[in-house]
Amino acid sequence: MTRLVLLVLLAVGAGSAQAQAWRFSGGPTAGFSMAQVHGDGQSGFNKLGISAGLSLDVTTGSGRTWHSGLLWTTKGSRKVPNPKAGDYDTWRYKFTYIDVPLMREWRMPSGVWFAGGVQASYLVRGEEDFNNTGYTPLSYLNLKPVDFGGIGAVGFDGTRSRFEVRLSQSLLPIAPRPPSPVPRYDNFLMNLCIQVLGGWNFSASR
Repeated sequence: MTRLVLLVLLAVGAGSAQAQAWRFSGGPTAGFSMAQVHGDGQSGFNKLGISAGLSLDVTTGSGRTWHSGLLWTTKGSRKVPNPKAGDYDTWRYKFTYIDVPLMREWRMPSGVWFAGGVQASYLVRGEEDFNNTGYTPLSYLNLKPVDFGGIGAVGFDGTRSRFEVRLSQSLLPIAPRPPSPVPRYDNFLMNLCIQVLGGWNFSASR
């Protein structure tokens, strides 16, 4: 009888320990970004860039999964000329950020998942090109060092692969209003960015 009780306690303890195990997965991630700046007078995701870094998923003992990571992402804006209307004017902004998202994930048995949360983006460099001669450091905008925004994502995890699409938008203005704003400038400049990413997953438990 004593042996039976001990065996039951060991089985329950093992099951409890297994239920409380934390799982970690993630790995290198890379893709491209399509960005625009809300409030600059232009529409459309006309600024193409790159997005690359590391992703990390943490599944707690309660079964909740959180997603984070570090991504080097180029964002910004670009005015597209319209020759049919006699408009040949073009200019570009390029903002380089390190994105640090924190999203809660909801996973389906099929491997499809959805996520939503917040993101802090730390400014690495801001550049402009008004004369189509190449990028130079910003002279007009005074970008804030941190862009705080909301983010949503949908993706699919294979055995070792990962594919996802993210949409993020600033929740606060990314730059203060200049003393003499040009006509296209709006006080509420905000980054909008779509990221299409693929990567590899490596998993471990604790």
